[in-house]
Amino acid sequence: MAHWLDNRGIHSLAQADGAALHEYGEHVRDSGVGRGRVVKRLGFVTRMWAFDQLSARPAGIARPPWDERGIDDYLPSEKGGGGENSREPLATETMGPLLIWAMRMVDDFADDILAAWDETRRLIEAARTTAASPAGKAALAAYLTPVIEAGAPVPAVWNGGELRFARSYVGGLTGASARQVDTAIWRYGLTAAAGLRPGPCPLDVPVTGRVAGAPWRTAVDFTEAAALMRHLGTAYFIVCAYLTGMRPEEVLGMRSGCCPDPLPDENGETGRHLIRSVHYKTATDDEGNYLAGGTERDVPWVAITPVVNAIRVLERMVPAGRLLFDHDAHDALYGARPSTRGALRAQSMRQRIEDFAAWANTEAEAQGLRGEVIPPDPLGNIGTARFRRTLAWHIARRPGGLVALAIQYSHIRTTLNTEVSGGYGTRSRGGIHDVLALETALATAETAADLHEQFETGSGVSGPSARRALVEAATGRRFEGREIKTDFARKYAAARRYLARDGAVLYDNPHALLLCLYKADRALCQREGIGLDAPTLDRCVPGCGNTVHTDGHAAALRERADLIDKRAAHTPQPIGDRLRANADKLRAYADEHDRTRFTRQEIPA
Repeated sequence: MAHWLDNRGIHSLAQADGAALHEYGEHVRDSGVGRGRVVKRLGFVTRMWAFDQLSARPAGIARPPWDERGIDDYLPSEKGGGGENSREPLATETMGPLLIWAMRMVDDFADDILAAWDETRRLIEAARTTAASPAGKAALAAYLTPVIEAGAPVPAVWNGGELRFARSYVGGLTGASARQVDTAIWRYGLTAAAGLRPGPCPLDVPVTGRVAGAPWRTAVDFTEAAALMRHLGTAYFIVCAYLTGMRPEEVLGMRSGCCPDPLPDENGETGRHLIRSVHYKTATDDEGNYLAGGTERDVPWVAITPVVNAIRVLERMVPAGRLLFDHDAHDALYGARPSTRGALRAQSMRQRIEDFAAWANTEAEAQGLRGEVIPPDPLGNIGTARFRRTLAWHIARRPGGLVALAIQYSHIRTTLNTEVSGGYGTRSRGGIHDVLALETALATAETAADLHEQFETGSGVSGPSARRALVEAATGRRFEGREIKTDFARKYAAARRYLARDGAVLYDNPHALLLCLYKADRALCQREGIGLDAPTLDRCVPGCGNTVHTDGHAAALRERADLIDKRAAHTPQPIGDRLRANADKLRAYADEHDRTRFTRQEIPA
């Protein structure tokens, strides 16, 4: 950069004004290097300018234009970056039943599967180590005689692609030695009989899990215990990955004891469960060197009850202090010796998830639960990294969701311009704010489309911003079914420009039962002197000039008022009086809507 400036007669940073830096930015952009390298080189200049602002003797370099306009607006659009924020969320039709089956495994089937696995390992070990004895021989004969004489189904397992006699199951069950069982197999032709008349190998463990009020199995089979254990571990991963927002490597990096039960405070109240574990992105030491093994996250993840339940069962599967997804614990079948240390790999988990979905669909058909079949996602395999993106999709659409998402994902929006927060504190592709901008834009466009549809079908609207909102809803981006133009859904710059239209973006606030056509200078939810680019939906103020009500809101206001009156009837008088006053206020809002509402038929076309 110094050579480039010097060749143009610019001999000090004080002479590097915005125009000169713009020319330099175009020079770097058009130099033929990759986009990532261009971003990195321009970032060096941005940090130099930022440092100059803090210097006791500033050189006077101008603010780079790409910092003002945003690097993604300054440079050509990125081509298929493949980062986590470019992934599409899982379709609701896929994620819903997938989560149902994962939580069913954790909450309902876990005890049965763990007991069946313990019994399976006991039978295998007994069959391997039991010495020959007359008692074992007699027990084996007593078990096989009625099967052979009656031509009944023979206990069978798949081995090498063929049905074979379940020698470990029968040996462990009867107490016969391996040699005694092999002799019986040869004498009675049990290998051929197993191929002709394969029978089950029920385990003697109680079945407590239920589906739709009925036991999910009459008995867990010896042949399926290992597969069920594999699916159980996969279910834990799905629950933890989706309901925390962790990255795949962060879930796989959890250890036993990472989520202790919270201790009661001085008032005897207990707080939330928190997961203290490692993260890998931006994990560096004091000298800025990347730590491949990760480092403990400064802000712990919040764990809700299903996640806590999953962790507790995982802690039963692994030794204390070990990784919850330890390879040896989750892949050690039939007593195999440990071969690979560390956690399961994300690549392996991707295949496990597809296998789990296939098993769940088979189980849904067998249980008569057609409505819980997991359909294929229209955008491809489920994978491991799309859970985080899917959770963000849902949270960002709730009032206060951006705050909750920022806290849980540890990406707090800030105005700092340092090396780390510069990526997260702006709406650039480098941070979670790409997700926030995109999901917020989609949600607001969906709100506008819904308002337009309601108004066109005869619903009444009212409020200071009602007419402006109808104009925006009629002229803004329109949905076709559930989707809008592909380029809008994929280009974060378009989402940012969409949200930056002051006075033209319509937000839904189901908690306050209103719509907000946000305009910063008339928003009562904003503190004086602070002009944010989005409303603070958890601080809606009645009478704000940005509000819009529909007939649906008026009905919901009266319904909420009725519920408050019912509560008031069962509370002490001072509290009851306040509740009734609140209910009257809600009805007054609904009455005001009825007096001032207008419909499509009441205005000129």
